[in-house]
Amino acid sequence: MLSLTVLEPQHQLRQLARFRWGVIGFIALAMLAAWLLHYPVSSWPLLLLLLALFAASNLLLPVLPNASHYSMRLYALYALADIVLLCCMLLLSGGVSNGLVALLLLPVAMASVLLPGRLCYLVALIAVLSYTLLLQLGDLSALSTAGPWLELQPENAATPAHAHHGTGHGVGHGSFDQHLLQMWWAFALSAGLISWFISAQARQIRKQARVLNQLQQQQLRQEQMLALATFAANAAHDLATPIQTMALIADELQVDATQAEQWQDLQQQLQRCQHLVQQLRQDAGSLRQPQQAEPVLQLTEQTVQRWLASRPDIEADCQFDSDATDFLLAEPQSLAAALLNILDNAADASLARQQPKLSIACQLSEQGCSIRIRDYGEGFSEQRLQELGHLPQLSSQGLGIGQFLANASIERLGGKVVRSNLADGGLTCIELPRNPV
Repeated sequence: MLSLTVLEPQHQLRQLARFRWGVIGFIALAMLAAWLLHYPVSSWPLLLLLLALFAASNLLLPVLPNASHYSMRLYALYALADIVLLCCMLLLSGGVSNGLVALLLLPVAMASVLLPGRLCYLVALIAVLSYTLLLQLGDLSALSTAGPWLELQPENAATPAHAHHGTGHGVGHGSFDQHLLQMWWAFALSAGLISWFISAQARQIRKQARVLNQLQQQQLRQEQMLALATFAANAAHDLATPIQTMALIADELQVDATQAEQWQDLQQQLQRCQHLVQQLRQDAGSLRQPQQAEPVLQLTEQTVQRWLASRPDIEADCQFDSDATDFLLAEPQSLAAALLNILDNAADASLARQQPKLSIACQLSEQGCSIRIRDYGEGFSEQRLQELGHLPQLSSQGLGIGQFLANASIERLGGKVVRSNLADGGLTCIELPRNPV
């Protein structure tokens, strides 16, 4: 039953229906045995009607529309319905003297697995109150069968010996009263222990499942990053020779005065490509050496200045404030690479609207470092806000993997990337917490 805690709501509903079919089948077999053994029952038609209601409620469970959207309320409703149905059945077949009174613990166990702590304790309390009600009402099968169904025998009339076991307030005397009281305490204690233990185990299983799911997602991201790094290395290696060849050809070209400006632009772009490939080689080579921890604020300033030198087409308003002492970052290259990717995407968004400018603010506080990059582009759509940075996406400017790599790098450092829309552009915030002391 504890395996239900890690299943999706639709699978939980299916398993719940199977569990209740098992209970219904067991009750049907018990009723058949009672009929064959002439067990005293107040009304067989009422028992069969209650069993039919039990089965009908289970038939309704798989066909409820959008049941997974309100599964918790549905679990609570079914647990209460099961307690009521079982209580009525027991009331007609011996009450607390019926050995199957322990079936009232099944809805308690079901609620402990599927419901939060407070709700499962409430279900356990209702089960104990139902048991108390059975103890007070007694056994309806002890009622007189000579008169109407609800007519009690006169007090001075001779009654069978077993009738004293079921009258509401005449629960025998002496040791039998003590026995019933001990049964009540045992039931109440069992319901409380089941609710506490099973709900605690279910909560622990849910927590472990969440942690395992996060680890699986992290592993998937690491595998995707490794694949992307391999592709990037191969692309840089393959592009180095063609770019160098084009640069040599451009130097040897003879152009007239009308084409001089275009020729200079071509040379600048080729030089930029050569610089990017060389920078990629240097970054890859530095990864072979142990990384030295660097101050976050200083690293951010250096990375922004390095990026501005490679993007002369962008004007940036930079603000670096410090309200606390700087702190060291163990993997500075991860932050630098992520910051470069985010800056490139923000610059491309601004250029798409003919607004070649950015606003960059870095705030150092006691909690950590906050880097805010504001662009003046079109902003993000709602769908893109939900998906951006979580999976590689195609974009009009490139392959769309920069945001994915940036998110993965920042998350590895224990931080997070938050994107939002402004009135005239988009805002990307990088939050880096301080290293625990």
